[in-house]
Amino acid sequence: MRLFQLGILIALLPLFTPACASNPSEVNSQKAVQINAMNLAPEVVQASGSKNSIAWTNWSSSWARVVFPGGMTSAFTCTDLRPQFVFTGDRIESIRASGDNMDLVTPCPLKPGSYEYEVWLYEPRFDRGDPQRKLKGRIEVSL
Repeated sequence: MRLFQLGILIALLPLFTPACASNPSEVNSQKAVQINAMNLAPEVVQASGSKNSIAWTNWSSSWARVVFPGGMTSAFTCTDLRPQFVFTGDRIESIRASGDNMDLVTPCPLKPGSYEYEVWLYEPRFDRGDPQRKLKGRIEVSL
């Protein structure tokens, strides 16, 4: 009898599988950007879906900050960008990521569009002054 019930369950499984499948636009799409001393890899990140996320990993020996233009606040699907990002008037600035593989992650998904940003690299003792180097990057989000 058990073998018969198992056979019925296996036969009915394909009927229930489509109902459990997620909508492709809602799939979590996390992309990674590696911060090096001289560049970002990749410079252009392509993300998709309503649950997209970008993570920056600092592999340089410098401290790094991810900086977006201040007008980009409406590009995020959330209004509170803390704890890793803060709106500072003319820009959105991340907390510092020390070297040796520290990560920063977007506070929430970005709306579809193309977004320019910079990564500012500092020597640890000169954080908050003028960055030694500014690396340019772009995020492209599609549905």
